[in-house]
Amino acid sequence: MCGIAGIILKPDKALVDLDLRLGAMALSMAHRGPDDQGVYISPNGRFGLVNRRLAIRDVSSAGHMPMINANGNVIITYNGEIYNADELRRELENKDYSFFSNSDTEVILHGYEEWGKDVVKRLRGMFAFAILDCRAGDDNHSFLIGRDHLGIKPLYYTETDSAFIFGSELKTVLASGLVSDEINPAGLYGYLATGSVPGPLTIYKHIKTLPSASTLEGKTCLSEFGEPANYWQISTTVDQTLTYSEALSEVRTLLADTVRCRLVSDVPLGAFLSGGLDSSAIVVLMREATSGPIRTCSIAFADDGYDESFYAKTVAEAIGAEHFERRITAVNVASELESILSAMDQPTVDGINTYFVSQTARQAGLTVSLSGLGGDELFGGYQNTFSQVPAIAKGLHLAHRVPGVAPLMRSALGLLPESKQERFSRIGYALEQPPSLGAAYLTRRGLFAPSFVQRLMTPEWWQQAKEQFDLGHYVAANINGMGHKDESFSKISRAELKLYTHNQLLRDTDIMSMAHSLEVRVPFLDVRLVEMLLRLPAAIKNHQPEKHHTPKPLLVQALQGILPTAVKQRQDKKGFTFPFALWLEKHLQEETQNRLQLVKTQGWLNAKAVDELYLAYQAGHVHWSRIWALVALTSII
Repeated sequence: MCGIAGIILKPDKALVDLDLRLGAMALSMAHRGPDDQGVYISPNGRFGLVNRRLAIRDVSSAGHMPMINANGNVIITYNGEIYNADELRRELENKDYSFFSNSDTEVILHGYEEWGKDVVKRLRGMFAFAILDCRAGDDNHSFLIGRDHLGIKPLYYTETDSAFIFGSELKTVLASGLVSDEINPAGLYGYLATGSVPGPLTIYKHIKTLPSASTLEGKTCLSEFGEPANYWQISTTVDQTLTYSEALSEVRTLLADTVRCRLVSDVPLGAFLSGGLDSSAIVVLMREATSGPIRTCSIAFADDGYDESFYAKTVAEAIGAEHFERRITAVNVASELESILSAMDQPTVDGINTYFVSQTARQAGLTVSLSGLGGDELFGGYQNTFSQVPAIAKGLHLAHRVPGVAPLMRSALGLLPESKQERFSRIGYALEQPPSLGAAYLTRRGLFAPSFVQRLMTPEWWQQAKEQFDLGHYVAANINGMGHKDESFSKISRAELKLYTHNQLLRDTDIMSMAHSLEVRVPFLDVRLVEMLLRLPAAIKNHQPEKHHTPKPLLVQALQGILPTAVKQRQDKKGFTFPFALWLEKHLQEETQNRLQLVKTQGWLNAKAVDELYLAYQAGHVHWSRIWALVALTSII
């Protein structure tokens, strides 16, 4: 696990001091790789790659990056873990490639030499990499950047008049000194509407996210470079021929395999354990795969309404894990708020939980931790989307079926007091759209409705934002028309993976864990497991073989006999959530007000609208997350 960056100067532009600029980029992401730093600059001074290394596999100097092949004409900088590296290594050795390290970096390097850009199709894991290929001669170098199937590892890039620049973090791209930090109105709109900046947008106008399952190629002899090309798509085919027993057997086998292959590490490895079903599933599968020691980490709270430490301890004791627990208070958050916001890289309404559990894991001596992220999206754990969204979509269809009903409902919502309009504005927006699962999805996953974003943003910024970003079209492209006509479960699962998981959960997990030099592995998002689960019909995923209702029944049945009963039969799982409502109201009130004042001075938002929103929040009409969303904007100030 590492941080990567690079600069490729265009052929008709003046040289710059690459050593100085790459050094600044490396410094900006030192937390991602405290074990080693490497810089490669081409002999002509026009191309440079940099790597900050967190050594996980082959921690010796043989794993140093950027890594150069034996002929000195292919160079790679890489961030990630490849779980089928040993299998690919054997295949490449049979093709007469020699290896001087045990690192997966060298596997990608030789894999590129053998298969070119198609190497990405053979990789099972999480990755972001850049390869400089000098085999065609001095005047015709090429480069390739690539990102994993689900977008677990980040990669940002920009093309300016003078260069192509990329990095693992936005601040790293900015550290090059070759790109403006001008704020993106469309990115701001997307953030306010969804709680995270929707890719490929970023909060900065001139920087993009490389999409998941994409590569981008370029020729260094050209003054313009390429566009991202997709190499894998989430399947929209539902297999109606599988029986329940066949599906259960396949899920059980793949779950065991995906956890087992993620236990390979030359440094201390453990797991996050909240006490919920997903993280418990990961740790019991870890115990099935190894008889060695297992370390688990969890967060506890003084407030019983949020504290789930009992369940985490129960699971840890059941598998004989060495368990580390940390109690978090508002004082902890207040004292580290500046560091948390700095770590964000760009605004998000989430991530603080991952910040603290990652910090706890590092304090427990771990360098790698497994996480249950992805279980809810694949097995249907979110009731607010998997159950409520189809019901809301049905209601929207009914409202539009009877002439005049939808306009009447919108008018009624408009008569509500202003203090209550934010709460219902997303329903109003959905009623304005053609009835669809996508419109319904935004009522549950959205933050501020577009009408309320318009109220919050200044007219100039709103005008630019709406011209550059269409929220409804963006969501529809990722949910409507996907999958079997009756499979709302499958459509929502895919939307959760492509929107909520990709833009928020994975990005927050990467940025907050790497702030503490911790690698987080997400077994549920193994590409083979994802492909298998997405082709299962909802009837199999929702099948309840027991008398009482069990959340995520397919996952529970797949782990029958090894999952502790106390976790399997839980009905009160809260989610990995902090008691922020209480903390913002009391302990963080002054800090919140100060940061809202700072946001109002930037010219993005209407100061009066911000004040009205805060007053509505104080009156109990606005959820705390809306206020926190504005506080998080100070991360880019």
